[in-house]
Amino acid sequence: MKNNNLILKPFDFQNLPFLLDVVVPLWSPSLGDEFFKRFNVEYIIRNNIWENDFRFELLDENQKFLAAAFFARKGDECNAQNWFLNESKRFPLDFLVASKMSKTFLDFMDEKTFALMNDDDIKLSLFISKERGAGCEILERTLKMLSAQGWKNLFLWTDCECNWQWYFKHGFTLVCEDVYKPFCRENEDYKTYIFKRKLM
Repeated sequence: MKNNNLILKPFDFQNLPFLLDVVVPLWSPSLGDEFFKRFNVEYIIRNNIWENDFRFELLDENQKFLAAAFFARKGDECNAQNWFLNESKRFPLDFLVASKMSKTFLDFMDEKTFALMNDDDIKLSLFISKERGAGCEILERTLKMLSAQGWKNLFLWTDCECNWQWYFKHGFTLVCEDVYKPFCRENEDYKTYIFKRKLM
């Protein structure tokens, strides 16, 4: 999707519904109605949006939303829990078990990834593409910018339910492969992966 007219700018939270449209079919829990499923997936997304200036979106020349990418430095904070406390009141407590399981997993993997990073490294928390090719485009544009700013390495984590093989084809090295036991099924391990890519 190489196009010189594409616009990279700070992420506008008004475009969050576009991200939900992409990932709700992929990340929804098995329980609950459509409102809860959308809420739960939004909670996952918000846990990957940190309080910093490394939140980006890609638009076409007509201001159509194409993709978003979010990054985190060591020490950055995430305010997803404040949102959760307000929005979760409308759902039964037994539904919220799924949300809490997601939160525990996200926190565990973030902590594990940050532990591998130096202060001049940065983490890709999430990137989502609404249009084919836009994910690669926003990633390459943001990584070029981060390299120019002096960040040395990019880290990210993913799991076996995502297209983790994609990272091998795009300059990333696998630095850690593990099993997350709470999500394992009988005779099927739930694998997690931490990747690294040099920026400088």
